[in-house]
Amino acid sequence: MGITIDLQIILCFVLLLLTRTLEADSNVRCIKNERDALLKFKHSIADPSDKLKSWVGEDCCSWQGIICNNSNGHVTKLELRGTESRYSGVKECEDSCLGGQISHSLVNLTYLNYLDLSVNNFSEIGIPEFVGSFKVLEYLNFSQAKFVGNVPPYTGNVSRLKYLDLSYNSELIFDSLSFVSGFTSLEYLELSGLNLSMADDLLHSLNMLPSLMELHLSSCSLSLFPEFFRFNFTSLAVIDLSSNNFNSTISPLLFNITNVQHLDLSGNLLRGYLPSEVGNLEFLEVLRLQDNDLEGELPGTLMNGLCNLRELDLGKNSFSGEIRGIFDNSSDCVSASLKGLDLSNNNFRGVVPDSLGKFTSLEYLYLYRNSFEGRIPEAIGRLSKLRELSVYNNLFNGTIPASLGQLSELEILDFNNNKLEGIVSEAHFSKLDSLTRLSMYGNSLVFNIDSAWIAPFQLQSVYLSSCKLGPEFPQWLRGQTNNSLQLLDLYNTSISDGVPDWFQNISSNIQWLDMSHNQISKNLPKFGKPSTPVFGRLIHLNSNKFEGPFTSFPEDVEVLDISNNFLSGQIPQMIADMMPQLTFFSLSENNLSGDIPTSLCKLTELSYLDLSKNQLSGAIPECWQEMEFLNVLDLAYNELSGNIPVSLGSLHNLGSLHLERNNLEGNIPTSLGNLTNLLTLDLSENAFTGIFPSWINENLSSLAVLSLHSNLLKGEIPIELCGVASLRILNLANNMMAGTIPSCFGNFTSMIVEDPNFVDYWLSSFSFPVLFQMPGRYNAYQEHVLTYMKGRELEYNKTIQFLFSIDLSENRLFGNIPDEIVNLKLVQNLNLSGNQFTGNIISDIGNMKALESLDFSQNELSGSIPVSISSLNFLSYLNLSFNNLSGPIPHGNQLQTLDDKSIYIGNDGLCGFPLESCQKEVEILKPGEPGDKNDQDESEMHWFYYGSGVGFMTGFVVVCSSLYFKHSWRRAWFQFVDKIYNKLYVIVAVKMNQLYRKCRQT
Repeated sequence: MGITIDLQIILCFVLLLLTRTLEADSNVRCIKNERDALLKFKHSIADPSDKLKSWVGEDCCSWQGIICNNSNGHVTKLELRGTESRYSGVKECEDSCLGGQISHSLVNLTYLNYLDLSVNNFSEIGIPEFVGSFKVLEYLNFSQAKFVGNVPPYTGNVSRLKYLDLSYNSELIFDSLSFVSGFTSLEYLELSGLNLSMADDLLHSLNMLPSLMELHLSSCSLSLFPEFFRFNFTSLAVIDLSSNNFNSTISPLLFNITNVQHLDLSGNLLRGYLPSEVGNLEFLEVLRLQDNDLEGELPGTLMNGLCNLRELDLGKNSFSGEIRGIFDNSSDCVSASLKGLDLSNNNFRGVVPDSLGKFTSLEYLYLYRNSFEGRIPEAIGRLSKLRELSVYNNLFNGTIPASLGQLSELEILDFNNNKLEGIVSEAHFSKLDSLTRLSMYGNSLVFNIDSAWIAPFQLQSVYLSSCKLGPEFPQWLRGQTNNSLQLLDLYNTSISDGVPDWFQNISSNIQWLDMSHNQISKNLPKFGKPSTPVFGRLIHLNSNKFEGPFTSFPEDVEVLDISNNFLSGQIPQMIADMMPQLTFFSLSENNLSGDIPTSLCKLTELSYLDLSKNQLSGAIPECWQEMEFLNVLDLAYNELSGNIPVSLGSLHNLGSLHLERNNLEGNIPTSLGNLTNLLTLDLSENAFTGIFPSWINENLSSLAVLSLHSNLLKGEIPIELCGVASLRILNLANNMMAGTIPSCFGNFTSMIVEDPNFVDYWLSSFSFPVLFQMPGRYNAYQEHVLTYMKGRELEYNKTIQFLFSIDLSENRLFGNIPDEIVNLKLVQNLNLSGNQFTGNIISDIGNMKALESLDFSQNELSGSIPVSISSLNFLSYLNLSFNNLSGPIPHGNQLQTLDDKSIYIGNDGLCGFPLESCQKEVEILKPGEPGDKNDQDESEMHWFYYGSGVGFMTGFVVVCSSLYFKHSWRRAWFQFVDKIYNKLYVIVAVKMNQLYRKCRQT
């Protein structure tokens, strides 16, 4: 009985104790001195987003980022990780990050075992020394917190620490890693993104961590491959040494760490072969060796014993040979476990074997950018879990296997740029319910899909350029109605149909549309209203047969190219209100008429405007001063009239101005001299008057192309022009300019010494990244210029940056051709024809080694043709006709190919190939010996020609006499004769001389 009572008393006591314990647990309140410590910490740091606003009141255990022990109320966890930016490769805090100072008061948190201040901004302080006072700390994360300076040596006193992350604090200094050696319980060490190149004790310090399981030393500027693999790291399971500077072979000792599960050596400079010892890592799950310089064939046993392998990444190396062996020899356990295989960007060749079908667990397969050939294996249809298949940029041929249509999990399909051919039908897509990306461009595929077929997928991106989808618009696209379609590439797909009305239902969210280079007809397509905001929409409809008026487009369009179509009517006057975000706008090569809308000047973000080759008329609007980003303005080949507006001179970023082939007139405004970034200025084939602009001088330091030909410019060529040392193409032909060529013409530096950076500079100046074109398509504005070269008018565009040309023909220039012009060793075309130059041809003309076309015709040059001309090995066009040249024509390998006699016509004194020989045969008769019959014939021919000449002159005098008595006839006649007399006289004289020589030879 007594025992029972005692037992009841004990039970009651226990029950009371449990009740009070539960009450205590439900009313945990933090320790006062720890709360005070946290408040001091709060007041010491900067908190711009008021992240610690909940740190008020008595119960600090309820504050954000604070965790307390349930039994004793002590703070055990302080987690104040910042918010990570979604748009940064290395995560950085946004406006919510903490900063400032870290109060020493935190040392009072003696029970703290978890501290996380990562992704913040403590850029003014180093890691606090008192961190070494946290005796029970097990987790410490200071990653991406922007600490500076050295790591305090006392940090290593935290002997119970298991997790340490100091990664991506780029301003931390590591002369030594000795502090690490004190973390004898450490299991996880993350030092990625730190410069450890000066830490000589790295290996020794790591060797003091017997419990280490994960080691992350990515992007640490290490150059010597660590030899800590010699030590016995029996517990090490994860090794990440990616993105360092290891320039060596892979040590076989690495594979002695048999317990490793994750090995990442990617992004280094590793070279040599992949050791066969890799097969010893029986627990290996992830092997990443991509982005190195490894070479040779893969070990045939690579996938034989690695039964736990889930991911194998060997991409972006120089591996070669065939891969049949690694698939054929793979063990069943490997083929069942492998989920990811990347062999891309190597030199593999041969066929992909059917044994690939054994790897039924594969989720992604990357074989792109190799030299694989043959057919894509039918066995690929057995990879039922495959989500990504990329085999682009290979040599695969034949047809696409129909089994592809069985991959119901497939999301990404990239077959582009192979040699695939044949028919693509709905069978290839029958079960591809998950497909979001379809890329087959750059093949010879023909889509033959039933117009009634409804696709089972909802695509986000479609790339089918250069496949044959037409002639009808692809009807199977009409099922893409959930507004997921963002990129649609139908470039050069043989479509000759109109765009159907249902296109409006699938186009709402298309960000990039390319239907260019087809024969699509009828009216421009209509676009649906976007369900979500679309930023920077790109629309390419150029090189088709669209007709009718310019219609409205989505107001969010940024790039619009409708060039080379049959649009008619006027450009809408309020076009800037219709598409206020335009940066790239081309309507060239249409049939548009009317004025240029002044509202175009409201498009302040516009960098490219091309309205050339239309029928636009009226004056160029005077409103350009606000368009500060405009880089290209092309209004050429229209019917514009009036003067050049002065406001064009305010376009300070303009790199190309084309106004050629219009009806513009007046003086060229001096305000254009403010366009200091101009590379091309083409005002040719207008009616500009006045003298040559003297403001074209050294201020235009980037000007490479200057074309003012076919205007009414007068005056001399100013010396200031020589200051434009960057000129590569100069065309002043067909004006009324007089005077001499300045001797400083030899100062055009760009025509003397090739600038190796010019081509890149040229392309970057006219490159518009916003175009986002596919590889192989020209993604820059094609600058263009007309040049009279090799006897015909040529238009240069894609190769204009390689042309060097000077054309001063058809002016009234006189005097000697300056000797300094031969300094221009890069000039390929030199045309000085149709002037009044005198003197000799420059004796050192042969120094212009790059000359391909040389035209000095219709001048008054005299003397002999210099022998050095025979050294122009690239000369393919020469015209020296109608001068006063004499003497023998030089010989030379290249000159011998120029056998057209018209090259030298109008020069009586020239002889030699291809004209008559310079040696005349004279037959000597004996004294008193009469001539034979040939002499009689020759005499008769002489009298015949003499009579013809006298008869011609008699008739000519009679006509002139009759004109003498008729004033109006005489005036009209002599105006005509003045134009042709010189040429006609020379032609007749040359013919007579040739006949005479022929007669002498007979």
